Amino acid sequence: MTMTLLLLALKSLLVAAVTLGLLRLTRARSAAERSTIAHLGLFALVALPLASLALPALDLPLPAPMAQMATVDPVERTTAPLPARDKAAPIAAAMSPAVPAEPVWVGALSGAARYAFLLPTLVLLALTLAALLRLVGLRARADVLVDPDWLSALARAQRRMGFKNGTALLWSDELGSPVSWGLMRPVILLNNAAVAAPEQAEAIIAHELAHVVHFDWAKLILARVATATFWFNPLAWVLAREAHQLREESADDAVLAANIAGPDYAELLIGVARHQCRGTLLGAHGVAPSKSSLGRRVRRVLDQSPARGRSGRSWVAGFATGMLSMAVPLAAVTFVPSHTALATIHTQSGQPLGAGTPTEGASRVATKTGATRSTTVAVAPNPASSTLGSAPVPIAAWQGQQAQTSRQSDNGDDAAEMRVLGISSDYRRGMAEAGFPNLSSDELAEARAGGVSPEYARDMRATGMRLSLDDVIEARNMGLSAAYIAAMRRFGIKGDLDDYQGMRSVGVTADFVRRLRSRGIKTTDPDELTSLRAAGSAGDP
Repeated sequence: MTMTLLLLALKSLLVAAVTLGLLRLTRARSAAERSTIAHLGLFALVALPLASLALPALDLPLPAPMAQMATVDPVERTTAPLPARDKAAPIAAAMSPAVPAEPVWVGALSGAARYAFLLPTLVLLALTLAALLRLVGLRARADVLVDPDWLSALARAQRRMGFKNGTALLWSDELGSPVSWGLMRPVILLNNAAVAAPEQAEAIIAHELAHVVHFDWAKLILARVATATFWFNPLAWVLAREAHQLREESADDAVLAANIAGPDYAELLIGVARHQCRGTLLGAHGVAPSKSSLGRRVRRVLDQSPARGRSGRSWVAGFATGMLSMAVPLAAVTFVPSHTALATIHTQSGQPLGAGTPTEGASRVATKTGATRSTTVAVAPNPASSTLGSAPVPIAAWQGQQAQTSRQSDNGDDAAEMRVLGISSDYRRGMAEAGFPNLSSDELAEARAGGVSPEYARDMRATGMRLSLDDVIEARNMGLSAAYIAAMRRFGIKGDLDDYQGMRSVGVTADFVRRLRSRGIKTTDPDELTSLRAAGSAGDP
């Protein structure tokens, strides 16, 4: 079973890597088209385990070194010594001692460890279920909105998007910003602040209704299931985060298509993100769900060059066909040892192919993960072995050789994992020199997938901020540079990454701060600077 899980993990890495590569190659396309690619990749991830069970197996032979890692050689347990035919027989018996029966609790513990990977999956699915149940409670406690401005904005948006199903428009004082969810009976839930600002009704309704029309709620649940199933795959998390970003950008494009002014909508995004509570509604979409993606969205809204078209049927059909062509054969692949590999394995273990008696290689078990399990054996005193004083020497040498073999196997597993994740030794050394030593393979893979180079990590640490690896990855995804943070901190403007991103997204630069200070405005509060710049202040004396 361990080999099956390992093979499934490698398949998921490949699917996620190919999808992320396609997203990078299609950067010039619209957000809706790129969102289609991202969610087809997430669907392929979720379908991998089911397809592996449903499709006929496509067996590929393994070479001997890999087959030895993937094969479990049964060890026959016996308490009777081997027949002694000559004076060397006691030494041979000492070199291949009887293996005692393994305690029951050891086998149970080993079996439990195999399924330990299920615990994070169950926890993540339980969190998603709790969030969905919270949405049910919010809807039950919410009130129907009867404000004519909001109802008119909803009717106009439905006609413009061709959405004929009914949409419930509710309001509640339990929220920090508007959200939407649902498929057959979708819900748009507003907060008190939004209801009190009917001039923003067109933008908010257009954004939330775009999520409803594009079935983004189902895509969100799909991403949750994919990351819960492949929680150990860093590329799956990166893909889910990128898919979420593309859903929001696609909804932003729908707002701009409704003739909403870009600067006004950008100001709305900044205002809503400032009051949004993180992580409270995992099962719904909001106007600005997190500050980490705010800068990228604001820049894109204010930019006139990006493509903003919808995802056509031919685009969806083409990429769906391509994804199926890749995922179906990949799901069916199963590796099996070839006959030559099996013969090599038995020869190396000292047991002829088809033999049923254990030899000196039988005390070492090659597990499916490639690790070597050593068994401590108690050998009964033997008169002949006491006469021949050389017997303890080969036993000690054999134990030392076993320990060395185990260490080499562990190092080989670590190196193999690094190669699978595409992490070079130079990258690992560079990250250690940048202030991040002793990173695991998963952490290094997540940093590399997020575009964090050792130079970037070193520069971010040099700003004086206390940043973890997750903070550096988030800063890289935001597009923050160390030079910008250092320039702001030289003015005494200190904050967290979200503060710097909010300032940078609205155009708070070093020149802007200088002009403000020439006018006598010496504030160092990031929120005040962001508000001044968003309000249209140019900092001119």
